[in-house]
Amino acid sequence: MEISNLRRNAKLAGFSRLLGTPSSNFVLLAKETDGTSGRKVFIDQNLAAKFSALAGGEKGEAKVNSDRLLRQLYQLRAVAAGGTAFSNMQNAFEHMHIFGDLKVVYKVVQSSGSSEPSGVYVTDIDYASFRKGESPGFYKATFEARGKGWVVRRNDSTSILTKNAAINGLAKGLNHAGADILPSLVEASYGNRDGINAIRNEGYTLFYNPQSLRDKGCNWYTPEQKQVNRKHAAGMLGNGILEAQRRGQVVQWSIHGNGAKLFGEAIERLKGQNLDKHEVIFLSTPDESHLGKVLGSVRAAGMKLHEDALKVHEDDWSGALNRTIRAGAIANEVAKFGEEHVTQADVIRSQGKASLLASAGWIKFAAQLGATSLFKYNTLRNMVAVNAEITDAAVNPHFHPFKDKHQFAAHAKAATGGRVNSVFFSEIVKKIRGR
Repeated sequence: MEISNLRRNAKLAGFSRLLGTPSSNFVLLAKETDGTSGRKVFIDQNLAAKFSALAGGEKGEAKVNSDRLLRQLYQLRAVAAGGTAFSNMQNAFEHMHIFGDLKVVYKVVQSSGSSEPSGVYVTDIDYASFRKGESPGFYKATFEARGKGWVVRRNDSTSILTKNAAINGLAKGLNHAGADILPSLVEASYGNRDGINAIRNEGYTLFYNPQSLRDKGCNWYTPEQKQVNRKHAAGMLGNGILEAQRRGQVVQWSIHGNGAKLFGEAIERLKGQNLDKHEVIFLSTPDESHLGKVLGSVRAAGMKLHEDALKVHEDDWSGALNRTIRAGAIANEVAKFGEEHVTQADVIRSQGKASLLASAGWIKFAAQLGATSLFKYNTLRNMVAVNAEITDAAVNPHFHPFKDKHQFAAHAKAATGGRVNSVFFSEIVKKIRGR
């Protein structure tokens, strides 16, 4: 009997660890969720006070009706962990749904290995500070001079109809990527050739690359990422690249952040095709994109390489391997594009050696934080902003690969009205709180 109890307690302990809270805390949400139709839905009793506050309180002008909130929770019987859910990238059991102004976090247990029933276990309910996003694909970005600035609209075709095109990396969403981040990068990349006004008059084509959501320290696959898997997105992008080539359309690409990985996958799918109408520059490429390999695919396809090849802010260490250990291989690939790129290859090789020394210096500095100059403090703040994936371009140098340290400091001061530190710490607090 004692051995039986030990086994049961062990199973219950495992079940509690899976849920992150004692299993005894969970009760059936309502009679309607008893498993007669769809999955059973349980809720942590400790959420009762929060549920009551949400059901009766107000957030701005949005009032949450208790009956509506319950009906939304009932939907988990059918939609939990499905295509409309956010899914935790670090925990296969944990998912999240957005219902109006609320986010509902839950875990789906198929078989607990104990007498505890399988079903949906709601572990948190709170206000959502984000919304569902847009699907990957081609969008047209146009500049409206009368105070509106850049505007992004869905492209009705799957073609690239402008001279300039871009793929985003880190961004809050479609509008942030296409209207706030990429225009300045496209202009900095090619404005010295055609003129900024020419770029604004024609606009540019964005291939939107949805990013995972970061909330309360966790990364989540978004419904948009699920609806169109990465292979399909690479296929869409590849088809657009090939169609532009066959029309004789000259395309100048600005590839930001992890957009390089998607671009590389698209080029790989077109192996054997001549793509010499396309030119590319890589901006702030993180380590998840092995830049040397991507450059090899670009060269094999006959694409041209921008005279700068790649740009990254000196305090952006999201691509630490690309900047240090891989720098030699990247420089070798750049040199293979022709005589006109040999000097830039030498610069990349030299920067790689300097970055290795700098990284070693920062390890030493991290152990001696007591006495620090303003210059070093600003550098440390920049590095934290990059590492935390802060999406406010005013304080994150990841969005400013063309600026040096002093230019970015001036930009940050102007963009925040002199309140760089307060804006930075506000963004860090939001990250910690999951907003």
